[in-house]
Amino acid sequence: MHHFSNRPPRSQRVFQIQIAGARFKRIVFADSHHAAAVAARLQTFAADRIYPGVLLERERELWVEFIDGEPVQRADDTLIDALASLLCVLMKRAPRRIALRETPWLANLELDLAFLARVGVLGAAQAQRLGAVARERAPAEVWVGYDCIDAILKNFVWADGGGLRAVDVESLGADVLLGTGAAKASVRWLGERRGDFLARLWELGAPDFMPYFDFVELVFRAFWQKSSFLEKKRRFVDPGVFAPFLEAR
Repeated sequence: MHHFSNRPPRSQRVFQIQIAGARFKRIVFADSHHAAAVAARLQTFAADRIYPGVLLERERELWVEFIDGEPVQRADDTLIDALASLLCVLMKRAPRRIALRETPWLANLELDLAFLARVGVLGAAQAQRLGAVARERAPAEVWVGYDCIDAILKNFVWADGGGLRAVDVESLGADVLLGTGAAKASVRWLGERRGDFLARLWELGAPDFMPYFDFVELVFRAFWQKSSFLEKKRRFVDPGVFAPFLEAR
């Protein structure tokens, strides 16, 4: 029997392995290219001890250390400072400033908005308005580099050895629009701490995407809504996330 769905298959399977009393993670990807790409990104920051260390990469499998620690539960001053510091380590590693016209992000944003209108998440007039806002706020150049593209609380722990560490290996993105991590944190959990967090990033010397952060947020929110719809994560499908842009003058 076949079960047809528009939800893409999982890109990985994660297993927790215990050997001689110690825990490790074994991650099986769809193909060896994906495993090698994730391993290469992790190795770039191996000395920084932000993400799990790579123990073995073999064909489409990746073995990494298991990071013991306490789950992050509160968006307090300590977390704001620690997460801003963590993201800055990533974003300050060889960032590049390139012309927006040489990237796919504006075109992808317009495609995502058209899709959301086509499937009924947005009205046609709303999608057109958001497209106009995007073109108005699109910068001539953008910063590109490393970022944590899934900066939600469950993807971090207060490690037993001290400090904040990221545990989701696929959240480390390369050649991404810098500010994407902050954009996801903003829409998912920062709330009233958004301004504090952005200010701390600026104080720590993050590449200056602040003048066009509205554009970064709009790119992320359109992509997130499209992905949530296609992956049937309906609890996240909410056209209200576009309200700040639709209400803008």
